[in-house]
Amino acid sequence: MKVGGGCLRDAEGIRQLPLILRTVYNEAPRLLVVSAIGKTTNKLLQIAESAGRSDLTHARAVYEALFSEHEGIIRALFTDGSAEQLLRHLQEKYWTPLWQRVQALAHLSEEVSTATDGILVYGELISSEIVRAYLEMQGFSLAWIDARRLIVTDGYHPEPSVIMSASQANVDAQLSPLFRLYKLVLTQGYIASDLRRRSITLGREGSDYSAALFANMLSAQGMIAWKDVGRIYSADPRIYPDAQPLSELSYSQAAEMAYYGAQVLHPRTLRPLREKRIPLYVRPYFEPSSEGTLIAEKWVEPLPPIRTQRRGLTLIEVESEDLSPLSLTDLLHDLANEGIEAYFVQGGIRTAAFAVKGAPEAIERWRAALPEGHTAQVRQPVTLHTILYPDATLSQPNGEAIYFQRLPDRIHWIAYEG
Repeated sequence: MKVGGGCLRDAEGIRQLPLILRTVYNEAPRLLVVSAIGKTTNKLLQIAESAGRSDLTHARAVYEALFSEHEGIIRALFTDGSAEQLLRHLQEKYWTPLWQRVQALAHLSEEVSTATDGILVYGELISSEIVRAYLEMQGFSLAWIDARRLIVTDGYHPEPSVIMSASQANVDAQLSPLFRLYKLVLTQGYIASDLRRRSITLGREGSDYSAALFANMLSAQGMIAWKDVGRIYSADPRIYPDAQPLSELSYSQAAEMAYYGAQVLHPRTLRPLREKRIPLYVRPYFEPSSEGTLIAEKWVEPLPPIRTQRRGLTLIEVESEDLSPLSLTDLLHDLANEGIEAYFVQGGIRTAAFAVKGAPEAIERWRAALPEGHTAQVRQPVTLHTILYPDATLSQPNGEAIYFQRLPDRIHWIAYEG
C-alpha cells in the first residue's frame, strides 16, 4: 500500500490511516509506503535552491515554517507528553542534521544535485516517523525500515536507474525477514541510495514508483495506491466537468495516459508491476469503501475519449536551409543521446517539429551539433494536448493549435502556454 502526501496533508489525513489498515486486507502481511506530508518536498526544494544561492535567510524562513507545520500536526495527533517526546526525537535525528546539510550546501563546493537530494529525503523520513508513532499509539505492531537501505540506484540525476539485483538482495536480506515477525512494515517512497551510499531521490512523483518496485521484489499479490483523488478519470475533472471515471484499464492503456501527462501515476510505476502481473488498485483514501480504478493485464474497451495535457515542453522547429532532406531518425537519436525526451514529432522533407522535455543546456548542445545547413528555432513553454480513442465528432481545436496531428487512435496538438 502506498499513501501519498495529499492524503497525509494534515492531522485529519493521518487519523484516516488506522481506519484503512483495520478494514482493508487486515489479515494479510502488508508493506506501507508513505510520502512526505503535503507539499513538504516542494518546500525542501525551495530551501535547497536558496542555499545553493547562499541565501540562508530565506532558506531559514522556509525551514522554520516547515518545522512549524509538522509541529502543529504532531500536537494535534498526540498528547502533550508524547508530542514533546516525538518532537525531541525528530529534532535530534532529522531537523538538526537537515539544517546542517543546508548550511553545507550554502558554503561548500559539493555537487548541487547530490546535495539537494540529501535535503529532499528528509521529507519522507520525518513523515514515516510521525506515521509510525501514531500507528503505534493506535495499537498497531509494526516494523520501520529506511528505504535507502533497500533501493540502490546508479545515482544519475534527476531520475536514476534502479539496480534491481542489488535492491533485490537488500529486500531479501533486510525487508522480507521482517514479515516473519510483523504483519505490517512501514517504509518510505521516493528515496533511495547510490552505490556510494549517498541519499538519492527517484524523481518527482517517485513514491508510486518505489511502491511498485517493492511490490515486484516482494512478488506481492497486489498494490494499492491510496490517493486523495482515488479514481482515474477520462480527463482532469477540474477542467472537464463531464470527465468520466474509469473503473478498469490495462497496464498499456494506463502507461499511455501517464506518458501523455495524466497526473495520477508516475510514468515508470507500471513497468515493475506488469513484469510480474501484479494488479494495481487506485483507491480513494478518504472514501475507502468507494470504487476505485483497477489496472491489470486485460485490455479494456470501449473507453471514452481520454484527454491529457503535458505542460512545460519545449518546441523545437528544424529546417534544412540547403534543401537537403532531414533525417527524423538521426535527429531523434541525437536528442535521446542528450537525454532529451520527445513527446511529439511532426516532419516533412525539409522541416520538422519536436515537443520535448530536457535541460536547456542539453537542448543547446543538440542544436549546436546539427549538421551544416540545418537550423533550429527553440520556443517554450508549450503544452501537448492529446485525445486518446477520439470519436468521429471530435474536430481540430479552434485557433490554439500551432501543430495538429490526427492518427487513427489519437489526436495531438501543440499550443502555447498562457
